[in-house]
Amino acid sequence: MIYRCKNCDYKTWIKRARCPKCGAIEFDEIQGDNKGYLLISWKLRVTPDGFEDAYWLCLININGTKVFCRSLKEPKGVMIIKDNGICEPM
Repeated sequence: MIYRCKNCDYKTWIKRARCPKCGAIEFDEIQGDNKGYLLISWKLRVTPDGFEDAYWLCLININGTKVFCRSLKEPKGVMIIKDNGICEPM
């Protein structure tokens, strides 16, 4: 789900108490795809305790909103984000 500030139209994937751009507190929830296009990815081989030994950080574009996600599979082209925040190639 994407959240859009009612005041300035700023969009984010993360629900926030205040808009980081204008400080407003009212957001619309935009229902839509969890699919987006991969913009760039980085493979992490040194990861925090409790995480997989290696994974990719991905920046994807979902309807004009840039979203970070973590992928356990090599990212390519179109990506889908699951409810737990992990993404994978389609």
